[in-house]
Amino acid sequence: MLDLGTSFLASVSRDPNALAIVDGGVRFTYAEWYRRISALAAGFHRLGLKPGDHLVTLLQNNWQAATIHWACQFAGIVITPLNWRSTAEELDYCLENAEAKALVYEGVSAEAVKASAEAAKRPKIAVGLPGDITFESLVAADAPDARPLADA
Repeated sequence: MLDLGTSFLASVSRDPNALAIVDGGVRFTYAEWYRRISALAAGFHRLGLKPGDHLVTLLQNNWQAATIHWACQFAGIVITPLNWRSTAEELDYCLENAEAKALVYEGVSAEAVKASAEAAKRPKIAVGLPGDITFESLVAADAPDARPLADA
């Protein structure tokens, strides 16, 4: 059986220059996307996230959300995607009950994150916004090629 990370690597190996994802004006080949996924997985590790840890996201469907999904697959991190319309109270409940170690959010969910007491206790990764940790800085970093830490 193959895990999802290994299946992604097969796509990269088979045709690294094939178009892998399109989101508006963003177009990445498998090789380009894999570099960003690898950088993000390494960034999660630098933040102290380990295989089996939980990461909550409050994102719309976009290339960033897909990249986070794949980085979690490689890093062995359990991703809990919440609706980007979640309230601060819903976010508090989910962060605590998911035992989330970190949170990823964007502009449409920033108000709920700001009002969340539980969010204040965790590292927060901002997508498309200024913050202590930004998605953009994580995916732009140099990193070795990610290898799957989760198995089937």
